[in-house]
Amino acid sequence: MSSELAYATVARANSGALMGQGAVLIWNDIADEGRDQFYEWHDKEHVRERLGIPGFRRGRRFVKRSHSPEWFTMYEADDVSVVTSPDYLARLNAPTPATQRTLQYFRNTSRAVCRIVHSVGGSTGGHVLALRLNVPSEDGDALCNYVVREAFPRAMSFTGVIACHLFVADEDASHIPTAESSTRALDVPSWVVLCETTTSAAGDRAKRLFESGDLDRLGVGIRDAATYALEICRVSLPGKH
Repeated sequence: MSSELAYATVARANSGALMGQGAVLIWNDIADEGRDQFYEWHDKEHVRERLGIPGFRRGRRFVKRSHSPEWFTMYEADDVSVVTSPDYLARLNAPTPATQRTLQYFRNTSRAVCRIVHSVGGSTGGHVLALRLNVPSEDGDALCNYVVREAFPRAMSFTGVIACHLFVADEDASHIPTAESSTRALDVPSWVVLCETTTSAAGDRAKRLFESGDLDRLGVGIRDAATYALEICRVSLPGKH
């Protein structure tokens, strides 16, 4: 079975925890002198602006102090076409003055335009374990099978783990050049695992599960794994764009 067909087959099992089938996932640090500006911009302008684009459904930002990258942000959308749409690209190619001022403080940034491959659980959590994975293209099916059949069922049995999501990056969509992307170096994780939890301890327990060695045996490398705490959540209301 081809990877494309395998991923599409698994995706039919998606839960209702996520709002849509597409997402933009972003990790970043901020230079010390830009922290206040980052919070002012992201809290009051950027999340609201993104959710004004048709098809964007929810934006959430998480933080983990003393970790790099310190912030993890996820925007959920109807599907990948939304995050490659003319409306979205127009915003990326015409950043606001506040966006231009703030982006100069971004450091250590990863960004992936993704589609959801598999999702279980029906709730969102105040914490999220985020794993950025390096997966050779020929090992995508093996990763998918392991996550769906073994890792997610085990993680969901832990107290405090309430949802788990597997994403694969759309390489073409993730590398579209824009005015915003030209302001900083970006890398793109090929696959991402998220486990939503009610406590940080539950996230750390799930982290130990994924670091137990099974991924290594599949040829999958963990670039980064950390449990972040929710800072802000905004939902797009129907008809309010």
